[in-house]
Amino acid sequence: MCDEISPNIAKEISNNVDNFLFDCDGVLWNANEVIPGSLETVKGLKALGKRVFYITNNSTKTRAEYAEKCVKLGFPASEEEIVCTSYISALYLHNMNFQGKIYVVGNPSMGEELDRFGLKHTGIGPDPPDDNQAGLQVVSGLTLDPEIKCVLVGFDKYISYPKMMKAASYARQKDCIFLATNEDTHLPMDVPFVIPGTGTIVASVKVPARREPLVMGKPETNMFRCLQKAHNLDPARCMMVGDRCNTDISMATNCGMQSLLVLTGVSTLSDVETYKASGDPTQATYVPTYYANKLGQLGKLLGFSIP
Repeated sequence: MCDEISPNIAKEISNNVDNFLFDCDGVLWNANEVIPGSLETVKGLKALGKRVFYITNNSTKTRAEYAEKCVKLGFPASEEEIVCTSYISALYLHNMNFQGKIYVVGNPSMGEELDRFGLKHTGIGPDPPDDNQAGLQVVSGLTLDPEIKCVLVGFDKYISYPKMMKAASYARQKDCIFLATNEDTHLPMDVPFVIPGTGTIVASVKVPARREPLVMGKPETNMFRCLQKAHNLDPARCMMVGDRCNTDISMATNCGMQSLLVLTGVSTLSDVETYKASGDPTQATYVPTYYANKLGQLGKLLGFSIP
């Protein structure tokens, strides 16, 4: 499929979709700048009685912090409308009645969400190598905590060799759960250099651990299943709007939702054509139902006032 939205398609979307799930970075905003037309479109959909949810792989904010950012930028949002990977990871462990300690390669927001559920954790913050230790001397004096029964990897600006070594060593153990918030390759920022994403950090653990983690975020289905259960959502009446084919769009396909790719972030139409021609079943899930140059294009076709 993958047709550009038109007046007729916009009308079909309005008639057939009750729930809109929006990725944030690259769809609604870039960094702290609202993408023109996105705010008016979200507000217009809410005015039509549509339910709006914000679905992000970003692990550096709690649900409360993400709701605060949405409101600060003008988007109507409550904590219950936010699904982020820091929260989903903690909820997953809570729901399985996890009783051990978690080694976290991550950030304070991940720790806050774990704390909300009373989950014990360690590892957040700097753990630099000792400059006085050369080569393999870094392992001298290293011991593993027998209470650690889970490794959780997210975005960590303090990623270091000692952290990689500890996380991989724990994850290598058979009785240790291995979770990752997401495996995004890079961040969609309009700067002249590459910003490595969480997938880079996950790779630094899973490669030496020789083991794949259970991924909490998109394109896996955990985020939508959580939202579906909480709000009684029918996937056939849902649309995922995203900028990244191998996460946003793939999750939509995997969950039985329609999808709209906006070209204001990571993926391009050239990427879509490559996926369509690949013959690869996995890449087939990357192909959206529709595409638009930006979210405001949908708003204009629905008659909203778009500057």
